[in-house]
Amino acid sequence: MNQRSTPYVLVIGGGKVGYHLARHLIDRGYEVTLVEKDKWRAQWLSHQLGSCSIMVGDGDEMAFLATTGIERAGVVVGATGDDEDNLIACQLAKRQFNVPRTIARVNDPENVRLFKDLGIDVPVSATDLLMGLIEAELSGSDSVKGVAVKASGATLVDVALPELSTLVGKKVSDIRLSDGDLVVCIVRGGKPVVPQPELVIERGDELIIYSTTLDVERVRELVSS
Repeated sequence: MNQRSTPYVLVIGGGKVGYHLARHLIDRGYEVTLVEKDKWRAQWLSHQLGSCSIMVGDGDEMAFLATTGIERAGVVVGATGDDEDNLIACQLAKRQFNVPRTIARVNDPENVRLFKDLGIDVPVSATDLLMGLIEAELSGSDSVKGVAVKASGATLVDVALPELSTLVGKKVSDIRLSDGDLVVCIVRGGKPVVPQPELVIERGDELIIYSTTLDVERVRELVSS
């Protein structure tokens, strides 16, 4: 288990999505390695992201991934423009290198369910996220603090723990959610924290939960009680 004080994130794909993601992770204090196939693009990324390790290679090849330090990563993100590449990279990370969390960019919304069925922790479709944001705005609901986003039959729910929450002092592994639900991030002091199973919940934490139900209020009550 990774006990590093600085979380390590491996991002596969140095396009616009991967570049901006890496930049924001660095700004928030993460250690980041960004993998890019094209050497010229990699050189440009190296000039733009000084403190980020840029590696030229194919993120869906196991031999190459083994050179990236992937075994100590808390999260691997498949951020390329090719769904198949993202799926393979995340599957290798999960099955061969025991990475705790995998997040995959899904360019075709129809593939989200397939990604989930094949073991990807968080498949993210920009199309469905935008639709969810629009629906959340139109609903006018203030019952959940932060984000309540629909994503192909799932939701992202941001729950700020109340002062007297019984979860304070417990481990992430102690959180009891419905089947298919998952804590994908903890926001602590304004910064994201990778939710390792042994991480202890603190007062003031916010939990970002990926839920297969659209009943966001039910998820909030389950966690807040």
